[in-house]
Amino acid sequence: MMFWIAILVGALFVWLAVRVGFYETWVLFFNIVVSIYVSVFLSPILAELARAPGGAASYHVALCLTVLAGGCFALLQGLSFVFLTGQYHIPFPRVFDVLLSGVLGFAAGFLTLSFVALVLTVTPLAENRIAGVFGLAQQSEQANLVCLTRCCDLIHSFARFDHAGNTTQAAVQRLLETTKVGPRPGKTQSDANDPPQPQPPKEAATHKGRRIIEYDIQ
Repeated sequence: MMFWIAILVGALFVWLAVRVGFYETWVLFFNIVVSIYVSVFLSPILAELARAPGGAASYHVALCLTVLAGGCFALLQGLSFVFLTGQYHIPFPRVFDVLLSGVLGFAAGFLTLSFVALVLTVTPLAENRIAGVFGLAQQSEQANLVCLTRCCDLIHSFARFDHAGNTTQAAVQRLLETTKVGPRPGKTQSDANDPPQPQPPKEAATHKGRRIIEYDIQ
């Protein structure tokens, strides 16, 4: 279902892109792709450097993704407005302002919602039954990230400093693996909410030839 919701959001971005034109839409699309790329690749590092205490640890990676993507997008969009879109207006043919703007707008909307779905997937909310209906489970979400990984791989091919082939798919998989909720391990200590369990009897000292059996109930 999340795939079809992304389609609807992409259609909304198409309407917005046709209104603003090709020049502004291209700048918006570029800023979104770069922000998602920076967030996906730097979130594991930020999560290691700044660990969340207590109950916020399960939402720590999602918070890092949101802060990095939001901060990077705000910075790029502000710089773009100051030096590009706010200063210059470049006219393009009608086919660019309608057709190509619509394509870029659809891709921008689809990427935006795919990233939001990724952020929700790395939280405990993905284990909820309702999240599975919307396709936010980790198993089904990987199929919805193809467009996101392809666009980020394009940025990665220009930005990487090594040739180890650290693709976006591997980075996303690492994010999903670090936040995957596995089966509950065996209890190592008694839970306060568990009912008291009788312990096996242990023998005590005899008293006047009679054996006394003691039971410990925790």
